[in-house]
Amino acid sequence: MEVRSGIDAVLCPRCAAPLNVRAREIVCAPCSRQFPRAAGIPVIMHDPNSYLLSARRQLSNLEQQASLTLHVIEELRQRSDLIPETRNRCQAMMDAVRNQTSGIRRVLQPIVGTIVEDAGDASVECPAPLQYINYLYRDWGWPAEVDGENERALAAVSAVAGKEPLGCTLVLGAGACRLAYDLHRCYPETDTTVVDIDLFVFAMAHAVIRGESLKLSEANAEIDELGHVAREWTLTAPKGAIDDDHFHFMLADGLNAPFRDKTFDTVVTPWFIDQIPSDLRNCLSEVHRLLKPGGHWLNHGPLRYRPETPLELRFGREELFDLASRAGFQIDQWKTESVPYLVSKLNGRGKMESVLSFSATKSELHNAQAETRAWLLFRHVPVPVFPGLPRFRTEDPAEQIVAAAIDGVRTLDDIALILATNAGDAGLTMDQFREIVRRCLAEIAQRCGMEF
Repeated sequence: MEVRSGIDAVLCPRCAAPLNVRAREIVCAPCSRQFPRAAGIPVIMHDPNSYLLSARRQLSNLEQQASLTLHVIEELRQRSDLIPETRNRCQAMMDAVRNQTSGIRRVLQPIVGTIVEDAGDASVECPAPLQYINYLYRDWGWPAEVDGENERALAAVSAVAGKEPLGCTLVLGAGACRLAYDLHRCYPETDTTVVDIDLFVFAMAHAVIRGESLKLSEANAEIDELGHVAREWTLTAPKGAIDDDHFHFMLADGLNAPFRDKTFDTVVTPWFIDQIPSDLRNCLSEVHRLLKPGGHWLNHGPLRYRPETPLELRFGREELFDLASRAGFQIDQWKTESVPYLVSKLNGRGKMESVLSFSATKSELHNAQAETRAWLLFRHVPVPVFPGLPRFRTEDPAEQIVAAAIDGVRTLDDIALILATNAGDAGLTMDQFREIVRRCLAEIAQRCGMEF
């Protein structure tokens, strides 16, 4: 039966059994794992309690840092060599820190205050509350402008998306959700599911989109005028509320999204593919897996990688498009433009960023993928049985497991899961197991006579 809403295609992230997230109590029957809600949002994580515990620790860290900051500024304020205006600035900064911390605590404390300490480690850590707070000001607090940041983002994505309906849509790394909200409003008959791991930003966006008007203080340490120390923003949805019938929130890992294969007509990745995955190639496989045949991928964001990303994984536009073609996508439309990025309405500071927007269509895999070694690049392409594999021998335990798993049907991801299961509690992430499998496959293929 065709799924009309992504929320009806959710799988348990532990055992992959179907999960009814519309139920009052979200419980996976086969594995008995319970999934709580946070501010009304389902928490569909491998270990949701450890994730929420990490959120509580982030709140505690914020409060400790705020306390330390207040103490330092108060000591400075007592110095005898300060002019009155400097004392006023110090006082304004202290008030700003208190107000901002109080606003964050007001949101997070009711959610994480009852979480019981345990020894578990979250496979997905909740970001610090201040890490992405500026998106809330921009998305829901700044006044509408003809050429504003929100308006330019919507125009760029709409330009490459065309006028066709988006249908059943998933937004990975939706953040403060303004682009998801605007696309949902612009394209009728859209069912939207938004996914992120930022509890604070998501809880605020959830409340705003459901119709609440919220106050949130912005504090600024880079001060050019006393009036630019702080400002309280009113966060509201400019085109009215959207109920939960066709706009769904889920706290989940967007890199291993807990949905059935081939569920969505459209997948949107806003400022996601370069910042979140450790290897963009794995993200391509995840988007391909989630889309229906003929489905559309809409991307918007810079190719600006994290500092720790290796040089060989810092793909430029041409490389990205080549990889997308090998992964089973056809690039339809694309554009790049230099745009303002988080230029604060409080102090006018921010930056310019070069942003790539494109649309791509998912196609079915074919033999060319095997010929171009796509099985070595991506998670979703079956690994062929190499000539000479029956005669392959090795003393390396990982290579033994990988060689035994090659059957012409299993993918790199399937083999990585087998390797992870055999490794037990090795303390490695799935991306690390995937990289081990890649190296093993390359070695095995070469020793079996395949040319690269």
